[in-house]
Amino acid sequence: MGKNALETGRTADMRPEGNVDYRIKLLYAIAACMVVLAHCRGGGIVLLFDWFPYGGLHVALFMFCSGYLYKDSAEKNAGRYILKKLKRLILPLYIYNLVYGLIVQLLHLFGFQMGGGFTLYNLLIAPLNDGHQFILNLGGWFVIPLFMVQVCTVLFRKFLHFCFKRTPEWFCALICIVLGILGNQLAILGHNQGWELMLVRMLHLLPYFGIGVFYKHILEPVARKIPNWIVFATVLAVKLIIVLNLGRMPDYTASWCSDFIDGPVMPLITVTVGIIFYMRVAVILEPIASKSRMVNLIADSTYSIMMNHLLGILMVKSLFACISKFTPLFADFDWLSFKTDIWWYYVPFGISYMLILYVIGGLAFPVLVQKLITYVSKHISKVTGRLRQNRKLLQ
Repeated sequence: MGKNALETGRTADMRPEGNVDYRIKLLYAIAACMVVLAHCRGGGIVLLFDWFPYGGLHVALFMFCSGYLYKDSAEKNAGRYILKKLKRLILPLYIYNLVYGLIVQLLHLFGFQMGGGFTLYNLLIAPLNDGHQFILNLGGWFVIPLFMVQVCTVLFRKFLHFCFKRTPEWFCALICIVLGILGNQLAILGHNQGWELMLVRMLHLLPYFGIGVFYKHILEPVARKIPNWIVFATVLAVKLIIVLNLGRMPDYTASWCSDFIDGPVMPLITVTVGIIFYMRVAVILEPIASKSRMVNLIADSTYSIMMNHLLGILMVKSLFACISKFTPLFADFDWLSFKTDIWWYYVPFGISYMLILYVIGGLAFPVLVQKLITYVSKHISKVTGRLRQNRKLLQ
Protein backbone atom coordinates (compact mmCIF):
# COMPACT_ATOMS: atom_id res chain seq x y z
CA MET A 1 0.00 0.00 0.00
CA GLY A 2 1.15 3.55 -0.71
CA LYS A 3 2.02 5.85 2.16
CA ASN A 4 1.85 9.60 2.26
CA ALA A 5 5.31 11.15 2.13
CA LEU A 6 4.32 13.81 4.64
CA GLU A 7 3.28 11.14 7.09
CA THR A 8 6.30 8.88 6.91
CA GLY A 9 9.02 11.06 5.47
CA ARG A 10 9.12 8.63 2.56
CA THR A 11 7.05 8.22 -0.59
CA ALA A 12 6.05 4.65 -1.35
CA ASP A 13 3.08 5.10 -3.62
CA MET A 14 2.65 1.98 -5.72
CA ARG A 15 1.11 1.78 -9.17
CA PRO A 16 -1.15 -1.18 -9.85
CA GLU A 17 1.70 -2.81 -11.73
CA GLY A 18 3.89 -2.53 -8.64
CA ASN A 19 6.17 0.34 -9.71
CA VAL A 20 6.78 3.48 -7.68
CA ASP A 21 4.70 6.41 -8.97
CA TYR A 22 7.45 8.92 -9.69
CA ARG A 23 4.94 11.53 -10.83
CA ILE A 24 3.71 11.85 -7.24
CA LYS A 25 7.24 11.76 -5.90
CA LEU A 26 8.17 14.59 -8.23
CA LEU A 27 5.13 16.62 -7.16
CA TYR A 28 6.11 16.14 -3.51
CA ALA A 29 9.65 17.27 -4.34
CA ILE A 30 8.38 20.31 -6.24
CA ALA A 31 6.05 21.29 -3.38
CA ALA A 32 8.83 20.89 -0.80
CA CYS A 33 11.18 23.05 -2.88
CA MET A 34 8.43 25.66 -3.21
CA VAL A 35 8.13 25.86 0.58
CA VAL A 36 11.86 26.50 1.00
CA LEU A 37 12.01 28.92 -1.95
CA ALA A 38 9.03 30.87 -0.59
CA HIS A 39 10.82 31.22 2.76
CA CYS A 40 14.07 32.31 1.06
CA ARG A 41 12.69 35.24 -0.93
CA GLY A 42 12.61 33.02 -4.00
CA GLY A 43 16.19 31.84 -3.46
CA GLY A 44 17.39 33.85 -6.43
CA ILE A 45 15.41 31.45 -8.65
CA VAL A 46 12.36 32.57 -10.62
CA LEU A 47 11.13 29.02 -11.43
CA LEU A 48 7.83 30.26 -12.92
CA PHE A 49 7.09 32.14 -9.68
CA ASP A 50 5.53 35.02 -11.60
CA TRP A 51 3.00 32.69 -13.20
CA PHE A 52 2.50 30.28 -10.30
CA PRO A 53 3.17 32.08 -6.97
CA TYR A 54 4.27 29.64 -4.28
CA GLY A 55 2.22 31.08 -1.39
CA GLY A 56 -1.08 29.40 -2.11
CA LEU A 57 0.20 26.54 -4.24
CA HIS A 58 2.78 24.50 -2.31
CA VAL A 59 0.47 23.22 0.45
CA ALA A 60 -2.30 22.68 -2.12
CA LEU A 61 0.08 20.41 -4.06
CA PHE A 62 0.72 18.42 -0.88
CA MET A 63 -3.03 18.08 -0.38
CA PHE A 64 -3.59 17.02 -3.98
CA CYS A 65 -0.94 14.31 -3.66
CA SER A 66 -2.45 13.12 -0.36
CA GLY A 67 -5.85 12.91 -1.99
CA TYR A 68 -4.42 11.04 -4.96
CA LEU A 69 -2.91 8.49 -2.56
CA TYR A 70 -6.14 8.09 -0.60
CA LYS A 71 -7.48 4.54 -0.74
CA ASP A 72 -11.15 3.57 -0.45
CA SER A 73 -10.12 0.63 1.72
CA ALA A 74 -9.61 3.12 4.57
CA GLU A 75 -13.40 3.41 4.88
CA LYS A 76 -13.72 -0.27 5.84
CA ASN A 77 -11.97 0.45 9.14
CA ALA A 78 -12.03 4.20 9.73
CA GLY A 79 -10.89 3.79 13.33
CA ARG A 80 -7.69 2.05 12.31
CA TYR A 81 -7.14 4.66 9.57
CA ILE A 82 -7.44 7.52 12.09
CA LEU A 83 -5.09 5.82 14.55
CA LYS A 84 -2.50 5.44 11.78
CA LYS A 85 -2.80 9.13 10.98
CA LEU A 86 -2.33 10.00 14.64
CA LYS A 87 0.82 7.90 14.73
CA ARG A 88 2.30 9.13 11.45
CA LEU A 89 1.28 12.78 11.59
CA ILE A 90 0.39 14.03 15.07
CA LEU A 91 2.91 12.10 17.18
CA PRO A 92 5.93 13.30 15.12
CA LEU A 93 4.48 16.84 15.18
CA TYR A 94 4.52 16.93 18.97
CA ILE A 95 7.94 15.32 19.19
CA TYR A 96 9.35 17.96 16.84
CA ASN A 97 7.53 20.66 18.79
CA LEU A 98 9.17 19.52 22.04
CA VAL A 99 12.60 19.42 20.42
CA TYR A 100 12.21 22.87 18.89
CA GLY A 101 10.87 24.23 22.18
CA LEU A 102 14.15 23.16 23.79
CA ILE A 103 16.24 24.51 20.88
CA VAL A 104 14.55 27.90 21.08
CA GLN A 105 15.13 28.14 24.85
CA LEU A 106 18.80 27.33 24.25
CA LEU A 107 19.01 30.04 21.59
CA HIS A 108 17.44 32.51 24.03
CA LEU A 109 20.49 32.00 26.27
CA PHE A 110 22.66 33.31 23.42
CA GLY A 111 20.59 36.44 22.91
CA PHE A 112 18.13 35.24 20.28
CA GLN A 113 14.63 36.67 20.66
CA MET A 114 12.73 34.42 18.26
CA GLY A 115 10.16 31.89 19.40
CA GLY A 116 7.89 31.65 22.42
CA GLY A 117 8.45 30.38 25.92
CA PHE A 118 8.60 26.74 27.01
CA THR A 119 5.01 26.65 28.29
CA LEU A 120 2.31 23.99 28.32
CA TYR A 121 0.25 26.13 25.96
CA ASN A 122 3.05 26.32 23.38
CA LEU A 123 3.83 22.64 23.80
CA LEU A 124 0.29 21.25 23.65
CA ILE A 125 -2.26 23.80 22.41
CA ALA A 126 -0.46 26.18 20.04
CA PRO A 127 0.40 23.42 17.50
CA LEU A 128 -3.35 22.96 17.00
CA ASN A 129 -4.52 26.50 16.34
CA ASP A 130 -1.34 28.34 15.37
CA GLY A 131 1.78 26.28 14.59
CA HIS A 132 4.14 29.26 14.81
CA GLN A 133 4.85 29.04 18.55
CA PHE A 134 8.57 28.28 18.27
CA ILE A 135 9.07 29.91 14.85
CA LEU A 136 11.77 27.53 13.62
CA ASN A 137 9.23 24.72 13.16
CA LEU A 138 6.43 26.90 11.82
CA GLY A 139 6.17 24.69 8.72
CA GLY A 140 4.44 22.21 11.01
CA TRP A 141 1.23 24.29 10.94
CA PHE A 142 0.19 22.24 7.90
CA VAL A 143 0.06 18.92 9.76
CA ILE A 144 -3.13 19.62 11.73
CA PRO A 145 -5.19 20.70 8.68
CA LEU A 146 -3.88 17.68 6.76
CA PHE A 147 -4.92 15.37 9.59
CA MET A 148 -8.33 17.03 9.87
CA VAL A 149 -8.92 16.79 6.12
CA GLN A 150 -8.01 13.09 6.07
CA VAL A 151 -10.19 12.28 9.08
CA CYS A 152 -13.17 14.28 7.80
CA THR A 153 -12.80 12.69 4.36
CA VAL A 154 -12.81 9.10 5.56
CA LEU A 155 -15.73 9.67 7.96
CA PHE A 156 -17.77 11.65 5.42
CA ARG A 157 -17.22 9.16 2.62
CA LYS A 158 -18.01 6.25 4.96
CA PHE A 159 -21.25 7.97 5.97
CA LEU A 160 -22.24 8.65 2.35
CA HIS A 161 -21.51 5.10 1.25
CA PHE A 162 -23.49 3.79 4.23
CA CYS A 163 -26.50 5.93 3.30
CA PHE A 164 -26.39 5.54 -0.46
CA LYS A 165 -24.17 2.46 -0.90
CA ARG A 166 -22.52 4.01 -3.95
CA THR A 167 -21.88 7.75 -4.06
CA PRO A 168 -20.57 9.31 -7.30
CA GLU A 169 -17.05 10.67 -7.01
CA TRP A 170 -18.11 13.93 -8.61
CA PHE A 171 -20.53 14.50 -5.75
CA CYS A 172 -17.83 14.00 -3.12
CA ALA A 173 -15.53 16.37 -4.99
CA LEU A 174 -18.31 18.95 -5.32
CA ILE A 175 -18.96 18.88 -1.57
CA CYS A 176 -15.25 19.46 -0.93
CA ILE A 177 -15.23 22.42 -3.33
CA VAL A 178 -18.34 24.00 -1.77
CA LEU A 179 -16.87 23.63 1.72
CA GLY A 180 -13.60 25.13 0.48
CA ILE A 181 -15.40 28.19 -0.87
CA LEU A 182 -17.24 28.46 2.44
CA GLY A 183 -13.93 28.35 4.31
CA ASN A 184 -12.48 31.09 2.10
CA GLN A 185 -15.54 33.25 2.73
CA LEU A 186 -15.22 32.74 6.49
CA ALA A 187 -11.60 33.89 6.23
CA ILE A 188 -12.68 36.98 4.28
CA LEU A 189 -15.17 37.76 7.07
CA GLY A 190 -12.35 37.64 9.62
CA HIS A 191 -12.86 34.17 11.06
CA ASN A 192 -9.20 33.22 10.52
CA GLN A 193 -7.80 33.73 13.99
CA GLY A 194 -7.53 31.59 17.12
CA TRP A 195 -9.48 28.34 17.08
CA GLU A 196 -11.47 29.49 14.06
CA LEU A 197 -8.24 29.50 12.05
CA MET A 198 -7.90 25.74 12.57
CA LEU A 199 -11.31 25.15 10.97
CA VAL A 200 -10.77 27.67 8.16
CA ARG A 201 -7.39 26.17 7.27
CA MET A 202 -8.98 22.74 6.98
CA LEU A 203 -11.87 24.01 4.84
CA HIS A 204 -9.53 26.02 2.61
CA LEU A 205 -7.36 22.97 1.84
CA LEU A 206 -10.15 20.37 1.65
CA PRO A 207 -10.96 20.92 -2.07
CA TYR A 208 -7.43 20.05 -3.19
CA PHE A 209 -7.58 16.74 -1.34
CA GLY A 210 -10.97 16.03 -2.91
CA ILE A 211 -9.68 17.01 -6.34
CA GLY A 212 -6.79 14.57 -5.87
CA VAL A 213 -9.23 11.72 -5.15
CA PHE A 214 -11.47 12.73 -8.05
CA TYR A 215 -8.53 13.02 -10.45
CA LYS A 216 -7.28 9.55 -9.64
CA HIS A 217 -10.65 7.82 -9.96
CA ILE A 218 -12.32 9.81 -12.75
CA LEU A 219 -10.15 12.36 -14.55
CA GLU A 220 -6.85 10.54 -14.97
CA PRO A 221 -7.95 8.16 -17.75
CA VAL A 222 -9.30 11.15 -19.68
CA ALA A 223 -6.31 13.39 -18.90
CA ARG A 224 -3.89 10.83 -20.33
CA LYS A 225 -5.47 11.27 -23.76
CA ILE A 226 -5.13 15.07 -23.81
CA PRO A 227 -1.98 16.27 -25.65
CA ASN A 228 0.53 18.31 -23.66
CA TRP A 229 0.14 21.39 -25.85
CA ILE A 230 -3.60 21.54 -25.18
CA VAL A 231 -3.06 21.32 -21.41
CA PHE A 232 -0.39 24.04 -21.39
CA ALA A 233 -2.33 26.26 -23.81
CA THR A 234 -5.43 26.00 -21.62
CA VAL A 235 -3.45 26.80 -18.45
CA LEU A 236 -1.86 29.80 -20.19
CA ALA A 237 -5.24 31.03 -21.42
CA VAL A 238 -6.83 30.79 -17.97
CA LYS A 239 -3.88 32.55 -16.36
CA LEU A 240 -4.04 35.36 -18.91
CA ILE A 241 -7.78 35.77 -18.37
CA ILE A 242 -7.16 36.02 -14.60
CA VAL A 243 -4.45 38.64 -15.10
CA LEU A 244 -6.57 40.65 -17.54
CA ASN A 245 -9.47 40.54 -15.10
CA LEU A 246 -7.51 41.42 -11.93
CA GLY A 247 -4.62 43.40 -13.38
CA ARG A 248 -2.12 41.18 -11.56
CA MET A 249 -1.31 37.55 -10.75
CA PRO A 250 -3.09 36.68 -7.48
CA ASP A 251 -1.22 35.14 -4.57
CA TYR A 252 -2.47 33.94 -1.20
CA THR A 253 -1.12 33.08 2.24
CA ALA A 254 -2.36 29.59 3.02
CA SER A 255 -0.98 29.45 6.58
CA TRP A 256 -3.17 32.35 7.73
CA CYS A 257 -5.88 31.96 5.06
CA SER A 258 -5.40 35.60 4.16
CA ASP A 259 -5.12 37.85 1.10
CA PHE A 260 -8.38 36.48 -0.33
CA ILE A 261 -9.12 39.94 -1.69
CA ASP A 262 -10.49 38.56 -4.96
CA GLY A 263 -13.34 36.66 -3.35
CA PRO A 264 -13.73 33.07 -2.13
CA VAL A 265 -13.68 31.38 -5.56
CA MET A 266 -10.60 32.90 -7.21
CA PRO A 267 -8.08 31.17 -4.86
CA LEU A 268 -9.59 27.82 -5.82
CA ILE A 269 -9.41 28.60 -9.55
CA THR A 270 -5.85 29.90 -9.66
CA VAL A 271 -4.44 27.18 -7.40
CA THR A 272 -6.23 24.38 -9.27
CA VAL A 273 -4.79 25.67 -12.54
CA GLY A 274 -1.33 25.52 -10.94
CA ILE A 275 -1.92 21.93 -9.86
CA ILE A 276 -2.97 20.99 -13.39
CA PHE A 277 0.19 22.58 -14.76
CA TYR A 278 2.59 20.83 -12.38
CA MET A 279 0.78 17.50 -12.68
CA ARG A 280 1.40 17.55 -16.42
CA VAL A 281 5.02 18.60 -15.83
CA ALA A 282 5.35 15.60 -13.51
CA VAL A 283 3.92 13.31 -16.19
CA ILE A 284 6.44 14.58 -18.74
CA LEU A 285 9.41 14.41 -16.36
CA GLU A 286 8.52 11.06 -14.81
CA PRO A 287 11.31 9.18 -16.68
CA ILE A 288 13.86 11.71 -15.45
CA ALA A 289 12.51 11.77 -11.89
CA SER A 290 12.73 7.99 -11.65
CA LYS A 291 16.49 8.19 -12.16
CA SER A 292 17.17 11.34 -10.14
CA ARG A 293 18.68 10.68 -6.72
CA MET A 294 18.09 14.29 -5.71
CA VAL A 295 14.37 14.18 -6.54
CA ASN A 296 13.96 10.99 -4.55
CA LEU A 297 15.92 12.33 -1.57
CA ILE A 298 13.74 15.44 -1.40
CA ALA A 299 10.49 13.53 -1.98
CA ASP A 300 11.39 11.03 0.73
CA SER A 301 12.06 13.85 3.22
CA THR A 302 9.00 16.08 2.84
CA TYR A 303 7.90 15.88 6.48
CA SER A 304 11.42 16.66 7.64
CA ILE A 305 11.71 19.54 5.18
CA MET A 306 8.47 21.10 6.41
CA MET A 307 9.71 20.85 10.01
CA ASN A 308 13.42 21.54 9.72
CA HIS A 309 14.10 23.81 6.75
CA LEU A 310 14.16 27.03 8.80
CA LEU A 311 16.79 25.57 11.13
CA GLY A 312 18.85 24.63 8.08
CA ILE A 313 18.48 28.21 6.83
CA LEU A 314 19.51 29.53 10.26
CA MET A 315 22.65 27.40 10.05
CA VAL A 316 23.61 29.16 6.81
CA LYS A 317 23.05 32.52 8.50
CA SER A 318 25.19 31.33 11.41
CA LEU A 319 27.98 30.45 9.00
CA PHE A 320 27.93 33.99 7.66
CA ALA A 321 27.89 35.24 11.27
CA CYS A 322 31.01 33.23 12.13
CA ILE A 323 32.83 34.48 9.02
CA SER A 324 31.87 38.04 9.94
CA LYS A 325 33.10 37.64 13.51
CA PHE A 326 36.43 35.94 12.87
CA THR A 327 37.43 37.43 9.50
CA PRO A 328 37.35 40.87 7.84
CA LEU A 329 34.64 39.63 5.48
CA PHE A 330 30.93 40.51 5.78
CA ALA A 331 31.50 43.50 8.06
CA ASP A 332 27.96 44.69 7.30
CA PHE A 333 26.41 41.62 8.93
CA ASP A 334 23.40 42.76 11.00
CA TRP A 335 23.67 40.96 14.34
CA LEU A 336 20.47 42.47 15.77
CA SER A 337 18.35 41.27 12.83
CA PHE A 338 20.12 37.90 12.90
CA LYS A 339 18.93 37.31 16.46
CA THR A 340 15.48 38.87 16.27
CA ASP A 341 14.03 38.38 12.78
CA ILE A 342 13.66 34.90 11.27
CA TRP A 343 12.84 36.48 7.89
CA TRP A 344 16.03 38.54 7.74
CA TYR A 345 18.63 37.21 5.32
CA TYR A 346 22.20 38.31 4.99
CA VAL A 347 22.92 38.67 1.27
CA PRO A 348 26.70 38.86 0.65
CA PHE A 349 27.62 41.88 -1.48
CA GLY A 350 23.90 42.48 -2.08
CA ILE A 351 23.83 39.81 -4.77
CA SER A 352 20.37 38.19 -4.67
CA TYR A 353 21.67 35.03 -6.34
CA MET A 354 23.49 34.26 -3.08
CA LEU A 355 20.10 33.39 -1.60
CA ILE A 356 20.49 30.01 -3.27
CA LEU A 357 22.83 29.10 -0.40
CA TYR A 358 19.89 29.34 1.98
CA VAL A 359 17.81 27.11 -0.29
CA ILE A 360 20.58 24.50 -0.26
CA GLY A 361 20.79 24.67 3.53
CA GLY A 362 17.00 24.52 3.86
CA LEU A 363 16.89 21.32 1.83
CA ALA A 364 20.16 19.59 2.72
CA PHE A 365 19.81 19.76 6.51
CA PRO A 366 16.27 18.24 6.62
CA VAL A 367 17.35 15.50 4.21
CA LEU A 368 20.24 14.63 6.53
CA VAL A 369 17.85 14.61 9.50
CA GLN A 370 15.51 12.25 7.65
CA LYS A 371 18.39 9.94 6.69
CA LEU A 372 19.44 9.84 10.36
CA ILE A 373 15.89 9.11 11.51
CA THR A 374 15.57 6.33 8.93
CA TYR A 375 18.92 4.85 9.95
CA VAL A 376 18.06 4.88 13.66
CA SER A 377 14.57 3.49 13.02
CA LYS A 378 15.97 0.57 11.03
CA HIS A 379 18.43 -0.33 13.77
CA ILE A 380 15.75 -0.05 16.47
CA SER A 381 13.52 -2.35 14.41
CA LYS A 382 16.35 -4.88 14.08
CA VAL A 383 17.02 -4.83 17.82
CA THR A 384 13.34 -5.19 18.75
CA GLY A 385 12.98 -7.98 16.19
CA ARG A 386 15.87 -9.88 17.73
CA LEU A 387 14.43 -9.41 21.21
CA ARG A 388 11.11 -10.84 20.08
CA GLN A 389 12.84 -13.83 18.52
CA ASN A 390 14.81 -14.45 21.72
CA ARG A 391 11.64 -14.31 23.79
CA LYS A 392 9.99 -16.88 21.52
CA LEU A 393 13.01 -19.16 21.84
CA LEU A 394 12.99 -18.85 25.61
CA GLN A 395 9.30 -19.74 25.70
